[in-house]
Amino acid sequence: MKTSVLGYRSRCFLASALALTVQLLVFSACAQGKANPESSINHPTSFEECVAQHGNVLKSFPARCVTDDGLTFIDQRAELGGVKACKDLCGDGRCQEIVCMAVGCPCAETPKSCPQDCH
Repeated sequence: MKTSVLGYRSRCFLASALALTVQLLVFSACAQGKANPESSINHPTSFEECVAQHGNVLKSFPARCVTDDGLTFIDQRAELGGVKACKDLCGDGRCQEIVCMAVGCPCAETPKSCPQDCH
């Protein structure tokens, strides 16, 4: 009887140790995948930065630059016949982070391009 109890305890201990080892391996693999991806990748925050980082510049009006991961930036300096491609609403108290991409839509704002609206 004493042998079977020790055998049972040994099996429980080994199973627990194995389960803990697997959990630690999974956790460390996940932690490595999320180890501050922003520090290794410098994402552009403007049309100019996208172009400088060799984004795909589309021949459109206004010109658009698309990064490899699908971020799109429009050239906010573009004008056609004196009409600016987008409306500069910086300073209106709202951070215009997500905007439409047509002529006359608000210009996209970031903490870098409009710090007073995007805190």
